[in-house]
Amino acid sequence: MTMDWLGAATTVSGLVLVVFAITESAHAEHRWRTPYIPVLFSVGCLLLMLAIYVEGWVASMPLLPRDIFAVKAMVPLTVSVWLLIGTVGIFLLYGTQYLENIMGASPLQVVAWYVPMVLGGLILSTVEGFILHLVPGRILLIISGLGAIGAQLLLALVPIGGNYWAWIFPAMVLGTVGIDLSYNLMAVFITTQLPRAHQGLAGGLINSVLQLGVALILGLADIVQTYTVEEAGLGKSYKNTFWFGVALGTTSLVLMIIWGNIPKAKSDLTADEKAELEREAASESGTAPKAWQR
Repeated sequence: MTMDWLGAATTVSGLVLVVFAITESAHAEHRWRTPYIPVLFSVGCLLLMLAIYVEGWVASMPLLPRDIFAVKAMVPLTVSVWLLIGTVGIFLLYGTQYLENIMGASPLQVVAWYVPMVLGGLILSTVEGFILHLVPGRILLIISGLGAIGAQLLLALVPIGGNYWAWIFPAMVLGTVGIDLSYNLMAVFITTQLPRAHQGLAGGLINSVLQLGVALILGLADIVQTYTVEEAGLGKSYKNTFWFGVALGTTSLVLMIIWGNIPKAKSDLTADEKAELEREAASESGTAPKAWQR
């Protein structure tokens, strides 16, 4: 097996430059008019376009084979979960800053306020294992999207001095619903739809969606906050990031409703077993089987 060094170099370099340019643009002296910001952003975009070309037409063993994205609902699921994970980054970072800097909560108090999110994640992840075969995946994705939107909406509307149980507690619960349902469903869906040879790639894709969602969306949220803080004030600038999160969550929800056609989990043949049956059927009929790899 040959390592795709060119694809790895162009992909990683391009992503780093794009994320850095977006994040740094909020703090550069002249923002996007600072010369190195558009230069690095442009170079990063060119490297990513080169990476797409290398992965699609040059590399003999690409980092992400086309077969991965040929799986039904893979692309919209990846994009929608990527957006949802990005909203969780906004919730955690700017939610914490809003609670401390605007609502006057102490660090220990904020930690206590986040406890329902931790416990909710443990409970929800366990419960989800019992209902995946009972509830269609699209329904779970829609619930997840509504949870992400609700969490951002509560923080965007909470008044200064608002009651914890009326505003913050339900936001924590909905934030857990937004991340855990979608992420777990994505993990189960990807790992069961791909053959054993692609399981490592599936894990890498899931982790990449997690990391890139938080990094890139937080960079964009940082632009929203810093560009509006002088005119609107600190508290309002934080709320602007929450409204940005509402917009992202809504976009994700629309993608899930239209394209997130994931059936109920069920006992079925693995991807390898299905491929073996195809090969046997093809050998009997004299036709070529479908290939999982290039």
